[in-house]
Amino acid sequence: MAAAVRSLRVESLASSGLLTIPAEYVRPEWERLSIVDVLKEAELEAEGKAREEAGPQIPVVDFKGLESGEESERKRVEEEVRKAAAEWGVMQVMNHGVEGEVIERLKKAGEAFFALPMEEKEQYANDQAAGKIDGYGSKLANNASGQLEWEDYFFHLLYPEDKRNMAVWPKNPENYV
Repeated sequence: MAAAVRSLRVESLASSGLLTIPAEYVRPEWERLSIVDVLKEAELEAEGKAREEAGPQIPVVDFKGLESGEESERKRVEEEVRKAAAEWGVMQVMNHGVEGEVIERLKKAGEAFFALPMEEKEQYANDQAAGKIDGYGSKLANNASGQLEWEDYFFHLLYPEDKRNMAVWPKNPENYV
């Protein structure tokens, strides 16, 4: 079973020597042209430069209004989150209150986990067919355009707390938790 799962990992495909991306992962040209690099976009915006690319933007939701204590601001933020979740399923959140140092530690722990050998990561593999969604996996469901997603991930159930399973949280790297 583990060998079958391992062969489906995007990392395995990427390191297999393939010269082209398998067709089931290739997005239509219109979609490739419309996706922008959100981080680059934020850099340009911070520098006061205009966006040159055309196409849809991943929604950016500013949580700063939540600090005002005003009901109208809270409702506005809630509506922006609701709209982004319904229309995109993803959003960039600004002014969320998570310290930059914490974000950097999270990034480093994630990078360290994904740098581990495949066999070690597979110890934390999820099994969606059995209803076990938390853990290490590859997104094998088709997206709205019909393609598979080119990604491996580690999914954590945090809430409700009775669904949190610390047994699937990696022991390596030590700073993961």
